[in-house]
Amino acid sequence: MHTYTQVRQHLPHRRGQYAVPAVVRHRLGNLTDRDVRLWRLIAAAVITAELALPIALLIPQTTPYAVAAGVAMHAAFSCLKPRQLITFSGLTTGTYAAFSA
Repeated sequence: MHTYTQVRQHLPHRRGQYAVPAVVRHRLGNLTDRDVRLWRLIAAAVITAELALPIALLIPQTTPYAVAAGVAMHAAFSCLKPRQLITFSGLTTGTYAAFSA
């Protein structure tokens, strides 16, 4: 947090657009405050889903759905930042498959 407070004025993103994936910013250009709030809501929903997935994996009735949701979510992560997250998403997807077996 300390580093962010020191360098945030030098970051290229405006009005809190750091919460928006780069591919969206490049395609849509400058986003309105409403768009940024929407992406923050999406980010909060994904974090909530990530927290709920381990619990859903432990319940036998919800395990197949949790595996499908986890694989889909990590595939989407790889599409948003392929270079940084391909290894992490691949390993996580593999653990979902191993867990369900």
